Amino acid sequence: MSMGITFKILLKREHTAHILIIMDIMHLILYNIFINSKQWKVIGMEKGRRLFNIIKAVLLTLLFCTALYFENAQRQRLYVLIFIFVLYLAVGFGRGLFKRCGNLYCLSFILDIALVYILEYNSRLLINYFFHSFYIAVLLESSLLLGLRRGIMIGAATVVVSLIKYIYLIYYNFNLSNVSQLVFFLMVNVLILVVSGFAQHNKEERERKDILYKELLDAHKKLKQYTDEVNRLSVVDERNRIARDIHDTLGHNMTALIMQLQMAEHLLKEDSKRSEELLISSVRTAKDSMAGIREVVETLRGTGTALAPVESIRKLVSEFSAKTGVEIKLEISGESNLQDSAANLAVYHIVQEAMTNSVRHGKAARISVRLDYSDESIAFYIADNGVGAETVKEGYGLKGIRERVEAFNGKLETGSSDGFYLKGIVYLEGKK
Repeated sequence: MSMGITFKILLKREHTAHILIIMDIMHLILYNIFINSKQWKVIGMEKGRRLFNIIKAVLLTLLFCTALYFENAQRQRLYVLIFIFVLYLAVGFGRGLFKRCGNLYCLSFILDIALVYILEYNSRLLINYFFHSFYIAVLLESSLLLGLRRGIMIGAATVVVSLIKYIYLIYYNFNLSNVSQLVFFLMVNVLILVVSGFAQHNKEERERKDILYKELLDAHKKLKQYTDEVNRLSVVDERNRIARDIHDTLGHNMTALIMQLQMAEHLLKEDSKRSEELLISSVRTAKDSMAGIREVVETLRGTGTALAPVESIRKLVSEFSAKTGVEIKLEISGESNLQDSAANLAVYHIVQEAMTNSVRHGKAARISVRLDYSDESIAFYIADNGVGAETVKEGYGLKGIRERVEAFNGKLETGSSDGFYLKGIVYLEGKK
């Protein structure tokens, strides 16, 4: 065989097993460094990358020195081979600088393939198996460092380029032995490519699971925070509800009681009989206040009884009118929904607090209450002939009314026109 250069084959077939053992050792080292995630996480990504480069450099240097022994290279060719090898190592060490630039990072592996091919090309042997094993290093490194798609592309290119020398071998010395070597090394390279690709796929899947697990933990943490916040707000809402109920019940009755006592004091000398009746009524009002407090407590304990909405409001209006002497006109249209006790109770307290404010702050003598029940909502309009207000400043009572309305996704409108009025709507559960 001659083309100005005498080609020889470095090793016979019986020596091939030794080369494959070296390849397998490199494969196992790379696999343990890159695929063993626990070890990789312990040593850290950057430290692991440096460790990999050092191990790769040591192994490839041993292979290179062994190859030079068989090459018997002298002077200029020796310097060329050493320069190409050093450049190949430098590309491997400097590869991390291009990690963030995907195209340059991928290009560095193509440069590795070109350098290995140039190294083989400058060999005096047709196939130097030690130089040829460098392709295995490129194949493994590209398959494990690049993504699955790019890793397979670079790996396939490595396999194709590595077969060029075997094609030359068969061209110059066609026999069954050389063909079997080509097929054998092709199968080895494809097997390594498949195993490396599968390992990379498992690595990506594991990383994807780790990311999902981390996101799940973060979601669980946020959910716990939201739950704690909801519980805290629920406690705050419950406190506000209790405060509103106590305020509405006691405030309503105390207003009536104060007015009765004032009237009794005024009539004590002029009309003792009427004064006595007012005092008796005051005692009844005080008892009603106690009953109202008990009702709030029973509601908190869950032992309260459901209110008959319309009857309860009629009784409320009648008693308040009797206790305060205020003329109250009540108009109710539609039929109440007995199932939604929460909305009915809210309207009850809205009417209660509105009438109390009309007497306490507005000094009203007449109050008009209009309620409209439907299948979806309860609309209310409460007006008085009191002093009104140019600017409405929400106190605790009016603020409590607004909170009750908003709790049922309703709307509230307030204003002053020949007195003061409240206009609003509360929606039954699940209707808005």
